[in-house]
Amino acid sequence: MYVATGAEMRQIDQAAINDWLVPEIVLMENAAAAAVNELSKTVPDLADKKVVILAGCGNNGGDGLAIARHLHNKGVTVKVFLLSERNLSSSAEANLAMLEKLPVKIYKIDNEKSTQLLQATLNYEDIIIDAIYGTGLSRELSPLVKKVLSMVNKRDCLRIAIDMPSGLHSESGQIMGYGFKADYTFALALPKLGYYIGEGSEYTGKVRVCDINISPEVVEKIKPKCQNIDDDYLKKHLKERLINGHKGSYGHLLIIGGSLGMSGAVVMAAKSAWRSGVGLVTALVPKEVQPIVAVSTMESMIKALPAEIPAELAKKSAVVIGPGLGQGEEAKEILRQTLISAEVPVLIDADGLNLVAKDLSLLHLAENVKILTPHPGEMARLCGTNAAEIENNRLEYARMFASEQNVWVVLKGTKTLIASPSGEIWFNTVASPALSAAGSGDVLSGIIGALLAQGYSAEEACLLGVNIHGRAGRVVEKNIGATSAKAGDIIDALSEVIRGEMHV
Repeated sequence: MYVATGAEMRQIDQAAINDWLVPEIVLMENAAAAAVNELSKTVPDLADKKVVILAGCGNNGGDGLAIARHLHNKGVTVKVFLLSERNLSSSAEANLAMLEKLPVKIYKIDNEKSTQLLQATLNYEDIIIDAIYGTGLSRELSPLVKKVLSMVNKRDCLRIAIDMPSGLHSESGQIMGYGFKADYTFALALPKLGYYIGEGSEYTGKVRVCDINISPEVVEKIKPKCQNIDDDYLKKHLKERLINGHKGSYGHLLIIGGSLGMSGAVVMAAKSAWRSGVGLVTALVPKEVQPIVAVSTMESMIKALPAEIPAELAKKSAVVIGPGLGQGEEAKEILRQTLISAEVPVLIDADGLNLVAKDLSLLHLAENVKILTPHPGEMARLCGTNAAEIENNRLEYARMFASEQNVWVVLKGTKTLIASPSGEIWFNTVASPALSAAGSGDVLSGIIGALLAQGYSAEEACLLGVNIHGRAGRVVEKNIGATSAKAGDIIDALSEVIRGEMHV
C-alpha cells in the first residue's frame, strides 16, 4: 500500500476533485462514514459511549463535524468543541451548518476561559476524537491548542486521531511543540509518511486505514514515493513447495562468518535459513570454530577458512557474509574476494558492514546485487555520522546511501525501512519488542539469504524477510513474552509464520 506525504495526499485529493469530478464534500462524507464504521468495529458497544470531538477550522475539522453527525444518527451521545482560530473552510462550514440543525451540543474554544468547560466535560467522556489538524500542519501549535491537547492526553479514555494526530508533522514525523497521543489513528485513504518516521510511532498508536472511495487510478496518477508492506504480501508472494521438488530446487546458501567467541552468529543465520525454506546451506568459518558450528547446525555443511573463495562460491545461489566475521585484514580480504567473485546476490551484515564502512569502494568491486542490513549504529558508521542523526532522518539516509552506492538497504528498527537503489522506500509495520535481542539481526540475515537463494528477487526477499521476521517476533511475544525472548525463539517461530501464510 502506498504511504503518502501530506503534499502527495493533497495532490490525490485534488486529482479526485478536479479530474475525476468527485466533489470535496462527498470525499468528506465518505471519510466520516468510513471513520465511524471503523470506530464501530473498534468499540462494539459504541452506542453506549459518550464521545467528544475536537474540531479545527480546516478540512480535518470538517471531517470531525461530519463524524459528529454520523455518530448522532447512530444514537451516540456526542459533543463537539470547535477550536475557532480562523474562518472555517467551505466544506467545514457546510458540515457545521448541517450539524447545527441537529440536537448536538457545539461549543467554541477561542480563549483560555473557554477551556474550562472542556476540562469539566472530559471527566465524563469515554472517547475523544481529534480532528483539529490534518496533514497540512506546518507551524508550531498555538498555546491554546497545546493546552487543549495537554488536557486531553491526561484523560484515561480512548483517544482517536482522524488522519493525523494533531501536532504531528505529516512529512517529517516531528512534533510541532506538542502532540495528541492517539490509541488509534484512522488514516483516510492512505497511511501517511509521518506515522513511520521521526516521533510518529509514539503518537499514532494503532493505524487503521479507512477507504474513502478514491479510485486506485487516482492514486496511481500521483504514485507516492513510499509504500508499506501490505498485510497480505506474504500470502501473495510466498511460493508453494513443488510436489516433485528436492533440495536442489530451493537453492544453496553460502554463509561466511564466525570467529572465536562469535560462532553463534553463523549458527543462527544458518538455522533461520533452514526454517525459511532453503535447500542447502554451507557455512564457511574459521578452522578453530568449525567443530562448534558443525555440532550446532547439523543440517549444514561446514567448511574451514581460509579457503579459495571463488571455488567456494561455485554453484551457490546466494551469499550472506559478515555475522561474527571480525574486522581484521584477513576478514577484509575474505569480503573483498567474495564481492569480486560472486555472481549471485550478496547480503552484507554485522562485521561485513563495519568493514565496508571503512572502505566504501568495496561495494563497487563488481555489479552483483548487494543487500546491506544495518542497525542504526552500523548505518551511522556507513554514513559517517552518529546513530541519533540516523534515527532522526532514517528515510533520507537510507535512500541516499542506497542510491549513491547502488545497493539495497534494510535499515532495521521499530519500523524497518527498505530502500532500493532506484530510490523506492518500503516500511514494515509489523514489529515486536521481542526482536530486541542479541542475534535477532543474524536471524534476519538468514531469512533474507534463504529467500534470495530460492530465487526471490532482491525486492521480494527484503520485503518478505523483514515481514516474516516481524511476524515471528509477534508470535514470540504472544507465546513467551517480549522480556524473556531470545534469538532462538524467533527462529522457532518462523515455521508457524510461514505455514500460516501458505495456501493450504
